[in-house]
Amino acid sequence: MIRNITQNELILLAYNELPPDQHKEVTDIVNGDSKLRQQLINYVRQIGLLDTAIYKPNLTSIQIIKEESCSSSPMETI
Repeated sequence: MIRNITQNELILLAYNELPPDQHKEVTDIVNGDSKLRQQLINYVRQIGLLDTAIYKPNLTSIQIIKEESCSSSPMETI
């Protein structure tokens, strides 16, 4: 049976979130197609890059927020 794999299925496979019954089927199809396998490798690589992203704000941004919060009076927020 010929089955087309969608981009969503590849992404779910990369995140290892496919239902067990679909996981084996999609994995077998991807392993048999070099183009799909390369797409999956690219998705996994991009996921790895996202996992290393920095989640803390710039120190200047923190300073600006602190200064703004200190300078505003309680009456200004009403």
